Amino acid sequence: MSLFHRSTAVLYDTEYQFMQMSKVPTLHFQASLPRLPVPKLEDSCRRYLNAQKPLLNQKELQNTSSSVSKFLASEGQNLQKLLLQQNAENSHTSYISEPWFDMYLQDRKPLPINYNPFLVYVPESDPKYDAQLVKATNIVVSSLRFLKSFKNNILEPEIFHMKPEKSDTPLFRNVTRLIPSRFSWYGAYLFKV
Repeated sequence: MSLFHRSTAVLYDTEYQFMQMSKVPTLHFQASLPRLPVPKLEDSCRRYLNAQKPLLNQKELQNTSSSVSKFLASEGQNLQKLLLQQNAENSHTSYISEPWFDMYLQDRKPLPINYNPFLVYVPESDPKYDAQLVKATNIVVSSLRFLKSFKNNILEPEIFHMKPEKSDTPLFRNVTRLIPSRFSWYGAYLFKV
């Protein structure tokens, strides 16, 4: 095998090992993101009742509204104080992180069945790729490529470009990757990201 063919094969193998090869590290903006504020208890209760309206009849909604009012006047205030205190003591994370990890990430039930209602597979243009074994293999391989990209910190960060012509550019990626992580969100903001 010639040197050219060997280096091309190595390059292809390296590129295939990863889902993406971003210049900006995967979690580069994480340390500088503003923390989620703890919502006011009254706002949370109001949103809860609004979410119940389409699900409950008038009598059930009145009972629920009464229970929410009692909650607001009694234990809700104490729980809100505890939440605010816990949030103040853990400035390195969000108030929602621990419950999220407890509920979603530590549960050992299969995610596709218990949390994601369904998966949709688009039929392939070549029918030989629609076989169950081939689809399952491709899912496993793609999952491993994703995991390897994440562990190597080369997945493109999840960002929203408000002005893609200005920010979805090599200049944006080169500049923001050089900004220290704890300030990177502010640099991205200047690019309207």
